[in-house]
Amino acid sequence: MKTNNNTPVDVLIVGDGIAGRLAALAVQREGGSVLIIDKCSPKAPHGNTAFSGGAFRRVSKQYPEKKYFADIMKVSEGQADPRLTRTTIRNSQNAIASLSRLGVRWTLPSSNPARAVSVLGRGPALVAALNDAVKKANIPILYSTRASDILISDGRPSGIKAQTRTGVRTIPSKAIILATGGFQANREMVVRHLGKGAHRLVLRGYKEDTGDGLTLATKIGATLVGMDGYHGGIIHYGYKKHPRIGQIKGMRSVKRYEPAILVNREGKRFVDEGEDTADKTYAKFGRIIALTQPGGIAYLIFDSTAKDIIDPMYEGPGKEPIESMTIQGLAEKLSIDRLRLRRTIERFNAAVSRGRTSGITPPKTHFAQRIEKPPFYAHIVTGGMTFTFGGIRINEKAEVLSNTKKPIPGVYAAGEVTGGFFYHNYPAGSSLTRCAVFGEIAGQNAARYARKTS
Repeated sequence: MKTNNNTPVDVLIVGDGIAGRLAALAVQREGGSVLIIDKCSPKAPHGNTAFSGGAFRRVSKQYPEKKYFADIMKVSEGQADPRLTRTTIRNSQNAIASLSRLGVRWTLPSSNPARAVSVLGRGPALVAALNDAVKKANIPILYSTRASDILISDGRPSGIKAQTRTGVRTIPSKAIILATGGFQANREMVVRHLGKGAHRLVLRGYKEDTGDGLTLATKIGATLVGMDGYHGGIIHYGYKKHPRIGQIKGMRSVKRYEPAILVNREGKRFVDEGEDTADKTYAKFGRIIALTQPGGIAYLIFDSTAKDIIDPMYEGPGKEPIESMTIQGLAEKLSIDRLRLRRTIERFNAAVSRGRTSGITPPKTHFAQRIEKPPFYAHIVTGGMTFTFGGIRINEKAEVLSNTKKPIPGVYAAGEVTGGFFYHNYPAGSSLTRCAVFGEIAGQNAARYARKTS
């Protein structure tokens, strides 16, 4: 697309992921003109969506709004912004309906089908549907165009300054939407905000999410929120030796570990593995492993009764578990003190009764079963990082908020570039829902703002 420097588009969107594309389609439905710019080439995956499992957490008769809200507040320890949370929940079915109209087909996940639906064909199928929708709508996209500044004139956005292959250019617009993703691929920002041990995290998300949108927003006085959290999960340590796997085929989290226990290099348990279902704890436990345990690794220990449950969740390098007929033999293969690991498992087994433990710390409050039937198995696991939780503070209209918590006129944000939704932990399927809901909200409101200022 050729843009006339004297004729601004109504809405300029920075970022070509799910939030950006749904925002663009919403702008067009509102009758506005729209342009997407993205720093990457057309061949790039354009966000974390391509690597996702395609799960969307949504309300249903079996999973009402009240329960959905309670789950978010529980895993965030009460820190999630209640207005953003309720907006996401109340619009979750609408977002799924919008995607269905774009040709997305759905299936029920094997775990917690009442709480979520999954895209048939996972993330790549979702990306393909969005690609087709944007092409059919003739929405222009400028690739290899990196936004460097939001231009403000008389208190309103007037466009974007961007670096292209041919030099710096100004692209005028009446409203701006930031949909650039998080900062998980910016190691300096990751270590600064996530702290000690963050350098150990294996990147399992989009390698171009380097915090550009956060920089753009703070330059015009926006505030950031919740910068010390991230979504990742427990992943197989074999991926650390094959870092490109996450960019090629997707790097799956371990989401079925309930029958197992987690021990560290010292042979000690360090979490309540049965605190909740795995879809609500895998992100939290991955963080604990990577940031707090010796060497940033742990061992998932289980016996033959659990092998068929746990093993199928692993894909890629080193997926076969380490095996031994004895706990002492397993300890030797893991380079763990044999006596200490044996004592840990003996104490755990003695404490198990009716699916939980008593008298040991940490407890296992659900899903506890003895580890006593050989062969015994172990997977070496670490923590991976998919996207960061923190980002630009917005309100329920997707308006970017200033340091005084007032909206910055004409500037909106959606998707993983925003903060306030997730803290500490992550309920599976919530981020795609959030991205879809607020992408549409940002597009609608940005188009209406541009129309009012014309």
